[in-house]
Amino acid sequence: MKFSDEMINAYVDGELQGNEKIEFEKALQDDSQLRQTLDDLYILKMQLNDAYKGVKPVERAKPVVANYRLAAYMAFLVVAFSSGWISSDLMHSPGVVAEQAGLSGRLVQEKADASLTAKPAKFILHIGQRDNAKFRKTLDEAEALMVQYKNNPQDIELEIIANAGGLDLFRKGVTPYAERVKNISVRYPNIKFIACANAIERLRERGLEPDLINAVHQGSATAIDQVVKRVNEGWTYIKI
Repeated sequence: MKFSDEMINAYVDGELQGNEKIEFEKALQDDSQLRQTLDDLYILKMQLNDAYKGVKPVERAKPVVANYRLAAYMAFLVVAFSSGWISSDLMHSPGVVAEQAGLSGRLVQEKADASLTAKPAKFILHIGQRDNAKFRKTLDEAEALMVQYKNNPQDIELEIIANAGGLDLFRKGVTPYAERVKNISVRYPNIKFIACANAIERLRERGLEPDLINAVHQGSATAIDQVVKRVNEGWTYIKI
C-alpha cells in the first residue's frame, strides 16, 4: 500500500490513530523504502537551524559537543513523540528535562525555587490524547506552576500544546473545560494555548471544523516542531 506524504508526516507528528496507524506500522515491517522515507523525515525534523545559533568560532569545540548531544536528544525526542511515549526515567539533559505529568507538590516547588534564583522558567505541556482526566490534569499542572510563581509572574512562560485527540481540550462543544481554559487565559497571560496545525488539518479532512476556543492560538506550527523548538531553547517539556 502506498502512503501519501501527508499520511507519513501525520505518523511522524503522532496524528495517525486507530486502523490507519495499525496499517501504517504493519507496512513498515515489510517496506524498506517506507522505513527509509521515515528515517529521512526524522532527520529533517532534527535539522533545526536554531541548534547552531550563537556559536562563536573561538568557542567552537565546546558548542559542537553541546550540539551533538542536542542532536541526539532531538532524534530521540522525535521518535518518542511520534510513538506517544516519553519518560522522565529515560530522558535527562542539562537545561532540558522531560517529565511525565505529576509536577505538583515537592517537584514543582523544587523547579520553581531553582528557577527563581537563576533564570526565568519556561515550560511546554503537551496533551495528545482524548481523555477528560488528562485534560483536567493538564490544566491542574499549568495552574500549579503558575501558583509557584505568583510573586514573580514575569519569571515564568508556559505553553500548552494539543495534538491528535488532545485537540478536543480546545474545541467548543467538545471539551468540558471551555470555561476553565478561558478563565485561565485571562488570569494568567503568561500561559499560551496552542493547537497543532496537523491536528486541525486532520479534522478538516474528516469534514469537521475544529471550532476552537477563542483563547487558543491557531498557527502553522505542528506539535512536534513546537516541542523540539522549545526544547532546543531550553524549555522543560512535560508530557501529560
